[in-house]
Amino acid sequence: MVGLVTGEQVRLEWFEVRGFRAFGSETRRMDLTSNLVVIHAGNSQGKTSLAEAVEFLVTGRSSRRDLFGGAKAEYNESLRNAHLPADDPVWVAAGIRGKDGIVREVRRDLISDFSSAADCMSRLTVSGQEVSSLSILGIDTNEGAIAAPVLLQHTLRYVLSTEPKQRVTYFKALLALSDLDFLRERVRAQATDLERVSPGPGLLALQRLSRTQLAASATEIQQLAGEDRQTLRVGVEKALLAAGTSVLGSESESIEHLCGALEQAAQERNDRVFPLSDFSAALLTEMPVLPDISKYITEIRRADEVSAALLPVLTAVLRVPEVAHIDHPVDCPVCLTTDGLTPERIADIQTRLRDTTQLAAASSAAEKAVRDFRTRLQTWVDSVEGSIPSAAVWDETRELAAASAAASLSEDIPVLLTAALQHARGTAADARKVVDAAQKVDAAAARLNDLIHRRVDIPPTATLSLAEVQQSLSAFLNKVSGDEALTRLRTAVEPLLRTRLQSEGTQDLLHVLERLEELVEDQYAFQRRTAALQRLNRADRSLKKAIGAVLDDRFTTMSDAIMRWWGSIRPEELVGFAGVKRRAAGAIFVNLIAALQADTQADAVERDALGVFSDSQLNALGLSTFLARTELVQSPFVFLDDPIPGSDGDHRLTFCQNTLAGLLSSGMQVIVTTYDPKLAELAQTVNESWEPITYDLTLLNIAEGTEPAQTSDLFSNYMLQGEDGLNAPTAVGRRGACTAYRSAAERLAKQIIATNRTASGDSTTVADIEREASMLGNLIPLLAPFTLSPDEKGKWQVIPKVLNPGNHDDGAPSTIELKQIRGNLRQIAKAHRQKWGSTLIR
Repeated sequence: MVGLVTGEQVRLEWFEVRGFRAFGSETRRMDLTSNLVVIHAGNSQGKTSLAEAVEFLVTGRSSRRDLFGGAKAEYNESLRNAHLPADDPVWVAAGIRGKDGIVREVRRDLISDFSSAADCMSRLTVSGQEVSSLSILGIDTNEGAIAAPVLLQHTLRYVLSTEPKQRVTYFKALLALSDLDFLRERVRAQATDLERVSPGPGLLALQRLSRTQLAASATEIQQLAGEDRQTLRVGVEKALLAAGTSVLGSESESIEHLCGALEQAAQERNDRVFPLSDFSAALLTEMPVLPDISKYITEIRRADEVSAALLPVLTAVLRVPEVAHIDHPVDCPVCLTTDGLTPERIADIQTRLRDTTQLAAASSAAEKAVRDFRTRLQTWVDSVEGSIPSAAVWDETRELAAASAAASLSEDIPVLLTAALQHARGTAADARKVVDAAQKVDAAAARLNDLIHRRVDIPPTATLSLAEVQQSLSAFLNKVSGDEALTRLRTAVEPLLRTRLQSEGTQDLLHVLERLEELVEDQYAFQRRTAALQRLNRADRSLKKAIGAVLDDRFTTMSDAIMRWWGSIRPEELVGFAGVKRRAAGAIFVNLIAALQADTQADAVERDALGVFSDSQLNALGLSTFLARTELVQSPFVFLDDPIPGSDGDHRLTFCQNTLAGLLSSGMQVIVTTYDPKLAELAQTVNESWEPITYDLTLLNIAEGTEPAQTSDLFSNYMLQGEDGLNAPTAVGRRGACTAYRSAAERLAKQIIATNRTASGDSTTVADIEREASMLGNLIPLLAPFTLSPDEKGKWQVIPKVLNPGNHDDGAPSTIELKQIRGNLRQIAKAHRQKWGSTLIR
């Protein structure tokens, strides 16, 4: 991206549009090399489409959709010319001279139009490089719906007609105060987020404790504060130990000791009401894995069976010192054979022992594995026996006591108790089957260990299997997990137990203790959130106060600018503009204040402008506000679409002489479009020193789209003058249009004749033709050889027949006839301009 340096003013050099709204299949280009460009167009000729095309180029969106009422879907496919094929390109481009003096092509291509609630999509490029905005060229868009320096009819009175709260948003965006609001919104959003943080499991447990007899202890903990987590934890533990003392009647030496004591106390209290825990099956430990003796089996089968059996004997022989190191034959200590052991025989035994070392190691490891398995198996069997519900082994006395407790709780509980007891006894029977199967495996493991100890090969019948244990265990676990009788009993009894014991707080205190770490963390986080929330609320109040002070200061600056532009449009009036002010001390509502005087010497009375201004005054206020906005954001150009409505003709001259002059003197490039021909004529005449460029927009072919024609010549001026009387209801009014169109026809005829003669080698000026034939009737015969179509000659002959009566005492032609003549002249001028281009003598 090329960086720009400060130098010349940023200017629009040319503008090009294709396929946007009223602009169709033909690319239209306009020269904008003047500081003032005045564009005249009748109704529905593309004037507003041109302004919106400029807005689209700068912002990539349409303020019409943002500001008008109705559903978003009503603007579907509203940017693309309705008569274009769906795949035809739509784009807007401009040549913008930057501060460095270089003209760069800025182009925005429409990728997708509005659809349903979806925004349009476009691609913006500067000299072919994609960019996100035109800020590099010194054209910054503002926040809000009115983002471009383009005044449209729906934006003229937006700031006046919108609600006060939306009006303040407009002014804040204009005065670069949105960042302060954004900061305040972030502060308030952060505060809201902190307020919405849900309490963690620790604090939830503490809240439940606060609804018991230990509410005072819960409140004490909630009010604890600590500089760090450790300090807070010490305070929480101290309070919990004190709460435990009040429940148990005795002190606990630690949190762990208190947890155990509370669990026992809670269980005892529950069991005194009803022994529900006696029906629960304890969890089993993990079943042991079979020992791995595969290495022993491999080694024993590799070794000689006899050698393996004798291995312990031979090892014992070599351990005798007198035998291990002999150098002559000695008697064998085992068989008592005389000289049975020779040095050679001892060496042979030692070799055999070395070869069977792996077997010894394997046998030792296998024995240990089997012993360990038996130990784990016994531990697991103990867990199975311990998992049997206590209710399964109740004696008659215990059963009668439980039945009495059940009856005291509810009349339905005894029936549920009987079913749960039956199921518990069935569970116990299944558990014993598991134990029996495990004991069989233990006996088989003992026999296996004996075989390994004797270095005997393991037959297939001696291998261990847990299949029977697993089958019995599966039946037991299914019985435990499918204990619907216990589930129904627990569902019925537990709420009754909680109701009877809830007020004591024993169980709730135990829950708090179980979540001690979470409680400390939750309480510490809560403290920090509370402190942060207090700081955020103080910051919010400070920001609110600061925004109000800055608004007052900025409103003073803007009010001065609005009053200056108001005075340029409506000077020396007794009804004036007094400023933009906040309502009371708030920063939510903004009022526009009018100043009313009885005479020039009287004190002004202030009222809300919306309540006392006329329609004309409101238009002037909207324009003044927009110009002040454009001035404050230092926009390099401004596009004004019908800034002075036709109904407010009294202020044409003040606008052209004062307002336009002020804008141009400030260094701003101004483009004005208007339906009012008098305003267009005054704008270019009064500001002639700025060498304005003028255009006429016509929509002759719907598919091709609006066509701009530069009208900085007499013909165009005469045509423009004719617009003023075109729709006059009286003959007197339409006679002015007749005179203007006749003068335009005569001027065009002289240009065509002079151009054709010059092209044939006879250098001729318009003045030469005027001396030869000044009247239209005399010009038509000279013009005849140069007509471009069969019907053009007939159109020329019709023009005086229609217009001449309007210049005499005869009745003036109707508006319909005048429009036909106007259309004929436009078509003839267009055809000859297309043929001769810039060589058409003007």
